[in-house]
Amino acid sequence: MKAKSTGLAPDIFIKQLENGNIPTVVCIIGEEPYYRDLVRHTLLDKIFADVPADSRDITVFDEKSDLKKLDTLINTYPFFSGRTVVMVTDKELLNPKAEAEGKKAKSAGKGRAKDTDLSKQERLQKLLGDVPDFCTVILQTEKMDGRQKFTKFLQKETVYVDCSPVDSRYLPAWLARQAEQRGGKLDRGAIQRIQEYLAVVDNPPLQLLASEMEKISVFAGTRKEWTAGDVDMLFSALPEAGAFALSNAIIAKDTILALQLLAEERKKNAYLPLMAAKLLAHLRNILMVKECGRMGESPQQIAAKIHKAPFLVSMWQREGTRFTESRLRNGIQSLDQMIEEIGLGGRQFDRMEEIIAILCA
Repeated sequence: MKAKSTGLAPDIFIKQLENGNIPTVVCIIGEEPYYRDLVRHTLLDKIFADVPADSRDITVFDEKSDLKKLDTLINTYPFFSGRTVVMVTDKELLNPKAEAEGKKAKSAGKGRAKDTDLSKQERLQKLLGDVPDFCTVILQTEKMDGRQKFTKFLQKETVYVDCSPVDSRYLPAWLARQAEQRGGKLDRGAIQRIQEYLAVVDNPPLQLLASEMEKISVFAGTRKEWTAGDVDMLFSALPEAGAFALSNAIIAKDTILALQLLAEERKKNAYLPLMAAKLLAHLRNILMVKECGRMGESPQQIAAKIHKAPFLVSMWQREGTRFTESRLRNGIQSLDQMIEEIGLGGRQFDRMEEIIAILCA
């Protein structure tokens, strides 16, 4: 169970860090690696302002943490650098197994290990409650159990930075900030094209997107308004682009283009189950929106119901006019069956050609 989002947003923490003092305890909690890395790197750059990355003295506790050693490091003044940085990523210490699992282990004769974990966490809490000004302790993990006293202590008494993934509905605002940081601006078509690429993803891959945004800014040069054409040129190098183009050709019922694209992917020895899964997700979205529309729900109601951007719902509605619900269901069933049979040595690209022909007929 994840802790509730009671912490600071990464952007807010970074602004506070630029204008204020360095905290003694910072918790970097969440499943989004882009934000975890951004927060950690910014914090370390602030602490070691004039020290090269390869010369920074950072002690990491990643497993089977020795709390006596941790205590000594936290409370020993650093005579040379003036700052001590300790990083704790030990998952068993920060996020022990749930109580129910502990009881199960105890019944199997493993209860002492669970008790030890809880004892260590309580000792860690005591250490974190009195960290000297010359030391910064960084706790980093993907998940924290919101039921634990330890988690509640961290949320209340330390700087707790929430690095949860970005919901796809809020992707346009994130993309706009990324472009602005690089001195540019994405037009509406560019943002929509990125949303199309990521339509089947609930949590966009921010690290990948940030990298591609950097490439767009370099490619565009002095031109500050970036278009869908810029997105297509840069994103075409991504492994997912082939599946995206193939899916779009099939949805447009362009049989010749779809078969050509499939042949190109076959030459590249592309992994067909992944391509089929992306098409499958696209067809399911179209069918879901089509069914909701048949029941009288508006695009706004559908978007709120399925937690997708209204633009995507409108796009799937337009695409749905090219298919009957029956044909969509048959296509979904055929793709499901093909993916399952491939794992058992079944037909691959020739079977995909048949499914494309039927969908595009």
